[in-house]
Parts: sequence; structure tokens; C-alpha cells
Amino acid sequence: MKILTTLIISFFIIFHSNSFSATKEPLTVIQEIKALGVFVEPKVYPVGMLESFSKSCVKFYCRANKATKTMSKTFQRGPEYHQKYPGEQLYALAQFELYYLQQLKQNQKKLQKFVSTWPDKKRYGKNVVSLIKLNKSREKMRAALGMDLNTSVEDAMERYWVMGDFLNKGEIKKNKIDKNTKKRAELLTKYKNAISTFNSTLKNKENLDLYDEIQK
Repeated sequence: MKILTTLIISFFIIFHSNSFSATKEPLTVIQEIKALGVFVEPKVYPVGMLESFSKSCVKFYCRANKATKTMSKTFQRGPEYHQKYPGEQLYALAQFELYYLQQLKQNQKKLQKFVSTWPDKKRYGKNVVSLIKLNKSREKMRAALGMDLNTSVEDAMERYWVMGDFLNKGEIKKNKIDKNTKKRAELLTKYKNAISTFNSTLKNKENLDLYDEIQK
């Protein structure tokens, strides 16, 4: 799970450059846990996602596992592949929703035990931190398309999938770009990366304090 989580976070950093809000008040430990939500199996799936499952793959466990494997492969693909098939990244985000639900389901009892003994004891702190990290990634991914954690899983997956279908219908055309345009693009990229790094450093310090509070 650690390797997969790292892949997800790495993809997220590359794919999104949204800055963190400096005015947003940090949540308490219990608020962060409430923000994780509760496991509810999706009632509907995007048509394209359903078609990617075999006819015998009808249980949530099977679908979540298959989606997780496909998502992992997509996140590991290089930029050339994603330029050729831009919609695959959006499909992967829809599949990430199932992966997150699967992790939430597997850790339900551990979450309950953590809450029941908090703050006197810190049982299963590592599991709780892992879920919080995944949920923060999920929140940022959703925010890129105007969604938040209140958006239902069904709506989130459908929006990702529809956008993925739209992007994959486009045709790739090579255009010549003059040197000045390339330089401006490079400078803009460096500027965005610098701002993103600065904001991430501030936010990571806040998150690390939260994780230390849960685990230590």
C-alpha cells in the first residue's frame, strides 16, 4: 500500500498545481477522521468502467481490485503515453475513488477502535494517518474539477469518466512553436513549480504536526 500511495501522491503533485489556502483553519484529529467518510458501496458506475470489468466481476471487492491495478499502471506511465491518451488520467482518478473506498472498508474497525481510545491511547495510528493522506489527495484531485468531499462517489466517478471520454476523442497534432514561446512556457513552469513548492512546504509542516499527534 505504501508504494501505491507514493505513486498516487507523486502523480497528484505532477498533475495538479493548485496551491493550498493559507486562510483555511486546520482540522482537529477527530474532524479529519469524520472527513474520511464511511464506506458505502457505489450504487452506479460509469458505463465505460463497467465495461472494463469482466462479466463475473460483480462484487465490490473484485471491481475495486481490478480498478486499483489499472489505476496503478496508468499512474506509472510516462508523459508520452499521457499525451497520446490524455483521458486515461481521468479514468485513473475515477478508479482511485474505488481504491479509496476499499481502503476505508478494510480499516473501518481500526478507525472505530482509534476513536474509542483517543486521545488516551493511539491505537492504529499509522492506519489512520495513511487514510488521511489518501483522503487529502482525493480532495485535491476532486477540487481540480470543481468538486469537494461532499460530492458523492457516483457523481465524482461519472464526472471523471465523462471528461476522460471527451479528452480521448481529440486528435493529436504537432505544431511548430517559436523559441520565445518555449522560453515563456519554461519560465511559467518554473514559477508555478516554485510557488507550488513553497505552498506545499507550509502545508506539509501542518500535516506532519497532525500525523505526529496521531502516531506519537
